[in-house]
Amino acid sequence: MRSEPAALVLVGPSGAGKTTIARRVVASRPDRFVFSVSATTRRPRPGEEHGREYLFVSRADFGAMVAGGELLEHAEVHGDHYGTPLAGIRRAGRRAPVLDIDVQGAAQVLRHGVGACVIFIVPPDVAAWFDRLGGRGTESPSQIVRRLRTSLGELGGAPGFECFVVNDALDQAVADVLAHWRGAPPSRIGAPEAAALCRDLEAGARAEIARLRALGGSAAAERASGHAHGARVEDS
Repeated sequence: MRSEPAALVLVGPSGAGKTTIARRVVASRPDRFVFSVSATTRRPRPGEEHGREYLFVSRADFGAMVAGGELLEHAEVHGDHYGTPLAGIRRAGRRAPVLDIDVQGAAQVLRHGVGACVIFIVPPDVAAWFDRLGGRGTESPSQIVRRLRTSLGELGGAPGFECFVVNDALDQAVADVLAHWRGAPPSRIGAPEAAALCRDLEAGARAEIARLRALGGSAAAERASGHAHGARVEDS
């Protein structure tokens, strides 16, 4: 069994459900876990609050945090910067901080040697993954394309991890994460199965990127055609 406390780090592509799992883990054992609130330079989405979902900071302030050594890890994702403030980790005390971060950040955490249990969260299939990405309703097709492109790199990095959890049912995924943290991992999925699933997800992402780009091109052509038609009407 794993000695306590240890940081619990959840990584995986956007839309895998890392944040939902992380918060459910904390809610299940608030005496053992505390959610680590990341700092980010991106704008808040509707309903998000500073200090709850993220610490929303300016690029200048984020740069100052990096320069001052105030972050355990940091990375640029989807054109914005994200990082884990060390102050929050220190405030965790004897509880295990739960980090919801990207692949780049996870590699930095491992280099720090903080005794982290790092788990790669995998969507169960392409359809469920895209439903989660589109379900937010807060992002344009171009923003989804950007997330999918970033996800390709994250999925490609999956073979570098040892622990995997498929998020096909939330309660089961949370149970699997807790089993990994206790040092008694479930046998639902191993590295070979995770690698095969990630390859399927990569193929789906590439196809969806091509589809969304084609839709964007068609829409632009229609707008251009409409402008041209309007100009001809005005000129007549």
